[in-house]
Amino acid sequence: MWTKEETVALYLSKTVSQTKLRKVIETSDSLEAYLEMASKSELKDLFNDKINFMQKIGEARAEAQRQLEFAEKGSYRVLTFWDSEYPTLLQKIQYPPCVLFCKGTLQPPDSVSISIVGTRKCTTYGKLMSEKFAQTFVQNNIIVTSGLAYGIDLASHLAAVKANGITYAIIASGLDCITSSQTRKVTDKIIENNGAIISEYKFGTKALPNYFPQRNRIISGISVATLIIESDIKGGAMITARFAFDQNRAVFALPGNINSPKSQGTNFLIKQDIAKIAISAEDILTELGIVTDNLEFKGSKNHKPVGDEIDQKIFDFILDEPMHIDVVSTELHIDVPELLVRLLNLEFNGFIKQLPGKFYIRS
Repeated sequence: MWTKEETVALYLSKTVSQTKLRKVIETSDSLEAYLEMASKSELKDLFNDKINFMQKIGEARAEAQRQLEFAEKGSYRVLTFWDSEYPTLLQKIQYPPCVLFCKGTLQPPDSVSISIVGTRKCTTYGKLMSEKFAQTFVQNNIIVTSGLAYGIDLASHLAAVKANGITYAIIASGLDCITSSQTRKVTDKIIENNGAIISEYKFGTKALPNYFPQRNRIISGISVATLIIESDIKGGAMITARFAFDQNRAVFALPGNINSPKSQGTNFLIKQDIAKIAISAEDILTELGIVTDNLEFKGSKNHKPVGDEIDQKIFDFILDEPMHIDVVSTELHIDVPELLVRLLNLEFNGFIKQLPGKFYIRS
């Protein structure tokens, strides 16, 4: 049997592609056994020549040992394609990573994940929709997967954690190279809540621009479906959507304002029949066959009574666009001191949310 060190060494040697690496491992019992049985022409095809390979694999073995020791000391995990914990859906994509570096808790390999991705510079509406979908997914025992980027990604991760759900963050660097203090705090929350941080890049690897598209194939590949909340026409989320489409995974997109650049990507995906319209989380879960009727669906709607007649009047007035307290006071003829108390009560009971600058919006 191939040892983990041999597999990681071959992975780190960069002498073979992921496809060829799988061929080598799946057709032999060990690295030494493969070298004994392989013909000279096969070795030349895979590694240029045997001498060159032996030099590189020797260096890679030393590096693999360092990586595995670092993982053990730092409570990380190094997972190979052949390990029983490797996510089942990810194994089925065209170019699955042969090695994954993980921190946190990986759920059973056949667990259901839906990825939520979108622009870093999201609107308030986009952020709120990310939170709403993520919350409802985890209420229905779905893992929320995203890329730990600012904007839609972080909003989705945090909403999943807040709802006591599981979330996976797929990153484009080594697990020890998360530089932002904000994202490090989010990763801590994800791990504390039994989620996981996952990368195909070894420890010590800094994020580079070309790593992000490769990372995106894992986000879509580990998920049964991908939801695009907001994206411009050339956004990174569009790459994830394309990967999901090519992987024969379901793609959904939140429709948006046709005049907003942040909705050009999602509207394009819908127009081109790449994505289905995402109106609600319930529609997505029903489309995927995860729930079959309303009796099974665990929604995030609040069915508690809003309050008295005035509270109901305020709630009915505040919709899905931010509304300033002065506008509410003027239009409903309610003094600001009384209105503040009532708004606080509505917020406490989960009916509305307060935004910076005394703006309010429905939860």
